[in-house]
This record gives sequence, C-alpha cells and structure tokens, in this order.
Amino acid sequence: MSIGSGKSLLLRRFKDFLKEAKKTLAFYHSDADGLSASVIMAKTFEKLGNKNLSTVPVEYFETEKMLKTFEKEKPQNVIFLDIAIDSKPDVIRKMGKQSLLIIDHHKIASDINASNIVFIKPQMISTIEPSRYPASKLTFDLCSSLVDLKKERWIAGIGIIGDKSEKQWKEFLKLIEKENKISYEELKELADLIEAVKVVSPQDFANLFDMFYFLEPKQILKSDFVKLKEKLNKALDKWLSEFEKNANFFPELELYFYKIKPDFPIKSALIDRLTEKYPDKTIIVLEDLGEAKLRFSARRQDFKVKMNELLEKAVQGIPQAEAGGHVPAAAGSIPRGYLKRFEENIIKILEKEYDTQLKV
Repeated sequence: MSIGSGKSLLLRRFKDFLKEAKKTLAFYHSDADGLSASVIMAKTFEKLGNKNLSTVPVEYFETEKMLKTFEKEKPQNVIFLDIAIDSKPDVIRKMGKQSLLIIDHHKIASDINASNIVFIKPQMISTIEPSRYPASKLTFDLCSSLVDLKKERWIAGIGIIGDKSEKQWKEFLKLIEKENKISYEELKELADLIEAVKVVSPQDFANLFDMFYFLEPKQILKSDFVKLKEKLNKALDKWLSEFEKNANFFPELELYFYKIKPDFPIKSALIDRLTEKYPDKTIIVLEDLGEAKLRFSARRQDFKVKMNELLEKAVQGIPQAEAGGHVPAAAGSIPRGYLKRFEENIIKILEKEYDTQLKV
C-alpha cells in the first residue's frame, strides 16, 4: 500500500531520520505487533548499511525502564514502536533534544511532531481505522519506501494477525502465504507462540527478536518455545470454562466483568478468546497477580462502545491509574484499593452511554 502523496513532508522527514540515524535505541511493545515492527525496523537499518540499532521490549506503563535504559545507552536517536508515547509527555521531556521517531497506531493524545521528533500514526496518512492498521504494517509500509522488504513481508503478517487485523489485510496475507509457501494456520501459530512467551515466560521475550530476525518461519515453529503454548492453552481452558459461572453479567449494559487470580499474566490472551465468542458485548477482565496494582483489559468488536474512551473515563480521579488503547481493545491498571470505585465508574459510564443511545 502506498503512502498518501499529501503526506510527503512527513514521509520525507521519516526518510531523513533513518538515513541520518547514528547510535539508535528502539523501544517496542512486547507483543506480536511490536516485535514484528522492531524486526522490520532492524532489517531496514541493515539494508541501509546501518547496524547501530539496539532494541528493547517494554510495556506502555514501563516508563522507568525506558528512562533508565535511555540513560544507560545514551543513544543519539530513539525510536518508539507500537507505544503511545505521545500520552507520556514526561518521557519525551526527559529525553531532551534527542532525535525521536514514533510509529504507533493508538489514538492521537497530542501531535508531538517537532524539529527533533518525527511522529507518525495511521490517522495522519490513511483513512483506515487506526486499530486495524497495526504498527508492524505501518512500519513495513513506511520502510518499504526506502528499501526492498519483500522478503520481510511475512514478519508484518505476524503483527497483523497478532493485532487481530486479518480482515483489513486479507490480500496482503494471501500474498505472504504464496510467497513463503506457508499457510495462514502456520502464521497464526507464530503469532500464538509470541503470545505464549509473553504470558508464560516474559523474561525470555527479548530472545524472540533474534529468532524472528535470523530464522525462517518454519524454523521458528520448531523451537522449544512452542512447548509454552501447551501451558498457556491449559490455563486458558480453565478460565474459559469458568467464565459463564463466575463472570458478572449486566445484560442491560451488554457488559461482562470477569475477575481472575491466575498464576501468570493471562488476561490479554484470555479476553481475546472471549471477544471472539462475544464480539457484541463489552468484556472487562481484571487480573489480580498479588501485586500493588490490578491490571485489566477490555474488548468489544462491534465498535458500539469505544473501549479506550471507556477505560480512560473510568480511571479518572484514581491516583496512579493508567488506561489507553484502541476502540475495540484497551487496557490499564489501578491500585488495588480502588477496585470498587473502578467497577462503579464503568457501570455509571455505560448507563449514561446506553441511555443516550436509547434516546437517539
């Protein structure tokens, strides 16, 4: 897909950033989309004859980790991939005048383009709904304007599948299947493998970068990490089987609220399965891992209620709370003492939302 000609200035600034990049540090979201975007970016650096790129997987809320790594590495350039860093002004400010590149597909919190910042989101270059234009595909499209990435197309496909955007990119995925003699099911296995490592063995997530950078798809499917999928699937089966019995259901609000205490962080994988079964319901899975904060994810696939806005409103006034994401999928966290308030806020917001919809 070509980048719109009306955005030529932004594209030129992007190209200049990569051509002129020196010692560069790239932070990427630790999921299939973020990992795929980072591998594509690293391949682009290599094809440009620049190997001065180091990559670090992070979660959106791990601002301290980002800043400590930044201070340790002292890079001249910083890249953020699949991370809504525009909603973290303190991070941008503390990185001073370094040259920054942000490629992300969440909603725009603030247009932070500046003389030292190249800031690109789908909304700026495309009419495609941002949640359906993953960072991996956006990175692939942008970088393809500089180098030939045909052999890396399959990597973007993993990010697309990981972010549940297959319907938007059917033809792109078909091309990958044909070029690499690989089935959609095998591509899905690769995305599931990334998810399994993230959930069951997060300390090994950074090791996935080298696998996807150096190995072919079918080689990756023979790795020992495949065994982690069995452990994840066993845990998913347990919590899925208990959903109907233990989840709180508010039929008038089309809302499921499911609180779980798993052995490892399973909420994202779990809610992805649940939303496939209940695409027209608002589902919130709240996870208690015995930490100071409770983490939650929300999903709804028919776009009737915007999950990012719902969660952002629900955490307003709760200290040290965070929330954000896309229209169909969002996540966040709250201090554990605010669970009741969070639940009440969700219900009040939806009551108002549905009352408004009924009057229209």
